[in-house]
Amino acid sequence: MNAMTPKERIDAVLAGKPADRVPFCFVDGGAWIAKTEKMTYRMLYGTEDAGAGKIVKWTDHFGVDIVSAVSGVFTAPLNAFGCPIHIDEIGQPVNAGKALSDPESEIPLLDKSTIRERLLSNEFFRDMLRQCKNVKKLVGDRKYLLGDIAAPFTMAAVMAGTQDFIMLMMDDEELAQQLIDFTTNVSAEVFRLLHENGCDIAFPADPVASGNLISQGMYEEWALPALKKLKDMLPEYRYFFSHICGASGARVSSLRGIGVRAFSCDYAVDLDAALQTAGGEMVLFGNLNPAGALLSGSADAVYAEACERIRIAAGRPYILAPGCDMGADTPLENIEMMAKACRDVLPG
Repeated sequence: MNAMTPKERIDAVLAGKPADRVPFCFVDGGAWIAKTEKMTYRMLYGTEDAGAGKIVKWTDHFGVDIVSAVSGVFTAPLNAFGCPIHIDEIGQPVNAGKALSDPESEIPLLDKSTIRERLLSNEFFRDMLRQCKNVKKLVGDRKYLLGDIAAPFTMAAVMAGTQDFIMLMMDDEELAQQLIDFTTNVSAEVFRLLHENGCDIAFPADPVASGNLISQGMYEEWALPALKKLKDMLPEYRYFFSHICGASGARVSSLRGIGVRAFSCDYAVDLDAALQTAGGEMVLFGNLNPAGALLSGSADAVYAEACERIRIAAGRPYILAPGCDMGADTPLENIEMMAKACRDVLPG
């Protein structure tokens, strides 16, 4: 088979058609890029192109097939709604703190009509859009751009604090749903603005929806409907992916049922079982252990693990990637070995 472009390769896999090789992508990569460049996120986003050149330099170096449009900041848009963010430590992702100290009185005051205005008035979010726009300029039509932004359920948990949010779900369902409705609209507006600046793939990340944190019943009652609503609010996106951390194999059938095109799964998910459940209707994306051999093992161990994943996929729709974001200290040669496995091992 003739060599494909990255876009052709992704389109083929997502359509369930043969590709010249298994695609290789990151879930994000921002923390690694910033650490490698010896920059904090404030420094990275404060550059003339908001760090776009460094993102494209490294993603081209590794030959990834999809590029993150905004690196390392999946909860950062919530800074526009009162969540503090920490962006001044090299090697750390952008983590947002909670915004609500008294959910009972504050949630009813959340105003959906001002979401876009508040986002665009936030300096860091404007830099996120600037980064996306500049990545698009540099990448052009060679590759798809992916927007890794928190899903509504996780956004709600961040705003209230995860433990307090779970208690709110139990104590006041109506108030919890009101908060999720607000964050669904926030997430949708973030994705719309990213699309206006060149983003091609919506990729909501939902770590609080992990099987390590909530039951399958709670997931289907609370997190899944919000994700489905978000998907329906974004018809402008050609592709809609999703990521959930941890032991989330039980989520595969649910995500397939709402039309998620690709599911980024963590290393705790049985890849073969997940591929069987996906049934060719949904692509699996993952699931090398980012804290295992990839971070602290040898390059040969990473290569062996990556080759094993490709052989498990056995020609079924699959994209090789870490199971979650890469650690900032991941050795460069280990990342190169993931890309090499995709070149060496033919699909099927």
